[in-house]
Amino acid sequence: LSAEAAREREAIKEVAREQAQALQRARGTLSELGDRLALLTSKQGTQSGGYEYEAWFYDLINFFELEHRRPYVAAGRQIDGSLTIDGTTYLIELKFTEKPSGGPDIDIFRGKVESKADNTMGVFVSMAGFSSVAIQDASGKKSTLLLLDASHIYLILSGGMTCSEVIRRIRRHASQTGESYLPVAGFGGA
Repeated sequence: LSAEAAREREAIKEVAREQAQALQRARGTLSELGDRLALLTSKQGTQSGGYEYEAWFYDLINFFELEHRRPYVAAGRQIDGSLTIDGTTYLIELKFTEKPSGGPDIDIFRGKVESKADNTMGVFVSMAGFSSVAIQDASGKKSTLLLLDASHIYLILSGGMTCSEVIRRIRRHASQTGESYLPVAGFGGA
């Protein structure tokens, strides 16, 4: 290897290091993401808060370097985005409302998910949680929806589990029981 080739290789490595550091700075830390979410809670239930929460959520997804797509419109329907884990694409529905999400919210989201390819599932994140009717409507035979609430988000922010691990855990529970919602307190079981 010539001296010039060695210098070129080192220059390329340095650029890669700088890009990696810039990306890490842009993503921030879980603690910073938690602080940002805490500031957003005063806007929960407002339209502007919803948009800021959406941007925050994708910063969280970026932190974990998950393959994703930000919000888009498909066949005239607004999709809050998608992410892919273990070869499964999950459409995302985000609710930053003050009241728990109800049955009609589940029905609308299920319609979006079930109009896509067979391997598509949905992750519904409602910071205010879900009504018992919503949980019942999302669950059942061949359920394609997974339900996450604030406790799941705070588990991720605490570093207790990664985003992928939480989704995998709830999916395993749904596969075993048909229940789309698994409270964090139930994560200890198999």
